[in-house]
Formats: sequence, structure tokens, C-alpha cells
Amino acid sequence: MIHKIAIVGALLSILYVVYTSMYKGYILTPVLLIMAVLAAVYYITTSVVTKGMVRKKEGKDILSYRGGLVDKNDLIPGRLAFDGEKIVFYKRKGDLGGLEESMHIATGDLQSYNIGKINEYHSGIKLKTTDGSEYSIKCKEILGNESAFLSAIGWEMAEGGDGEDAEKTEN
Repeated sequence: MIHKIAIVGALLSILYVVYTSMYKGYILTPVLLIMAVLAAVYYITTSVVTKGMVRKKEGKDILSYRGGLVDKNDLIPGRLAFDGEKIVFYKRKGDLGGLEESMHIATGDLQSYNIGKINEYHSGIKLKTTDGSEYSIKCKEILGNESAFLSAIGWEMAEGGDGEDAEKTEN
């Protein structure tokens, strides 16, 4: 609902700018600033998923990174979260609603992963499950934090390994 109000407000602002720019040139700057604020409010209320939102949804503090789920040609903004039992990608449910799971993988179903280039434009992580599904998540934060990712999902990196030879550990 709030994003619809923001869009209507932006359109009314544009009409106001066109109308007033014919008569008074000094009105243009404040109206453009208002439009920029409305655009920022729209983005924040429809796309941003914070660590606090994930903590509230999970009921505990878990490792999470801001990123985007690559779905064919779309990039869905959200947050990738891991604990010892699952890997979940959360996206915004809608207006000011909660979170919705776009991807859910039990750590026991994770067959392999690859951190690096996921396509020609993005870096992040590719996850492959035992049933053959593949998920690509754009996430630059995970590039330097592979060991934190592995410990969060309960895997262990082999001595001198580069991630390709990581193994599941029994806890």
C-alpha cells in the first residue's frame, strides 16, 4: 500500500512541477527533492531486508548477507541466511509486510557450492542440491567470508582447500 501512495505522490509531484515551472522557476528544486525522498521510501519499503528482520523471523541471531537471488533474468533483492539446519533466501513480502522465503535448502540436501562468478555480470555463490536444483545468489559479502559460511552450515574446509573440496561434518 505504501509504495502505491509513493507512486501516486511522485506522479502528482511531476504534474505540479510541470504546472508551476511555467510560472515560477524556484519551485522546481524542492519538488525534485521530495520526489527523490519518495523514491527512496519506495525502495526501502519494497526491497530492503535487514539483519533485524531476519533475526525477528528466525527468533535467533543467524549469519546473513545482503544479496539478490538470480532467477532467469531477474534479480530479486533480499537476504541470504544460514544456520546449521538450513540455507534460506528471504525477500520482502510486499508493502510493509514481513518476509517470505524465496529459496529454502536443508543443509543435508546441499551437494556442492561455488563462490565466485555466478554469471557474466555478478559475483556470489552457486548452490547445488542433491535433487539437481541450482540456485545463484549475487552476494559480494560472501566472497571473503567463505570460512564463516562453511562453519554456519556445518561443513569443514579441507587442509589448504579452496572450497571445492569442502566436506560435511557430523556435529
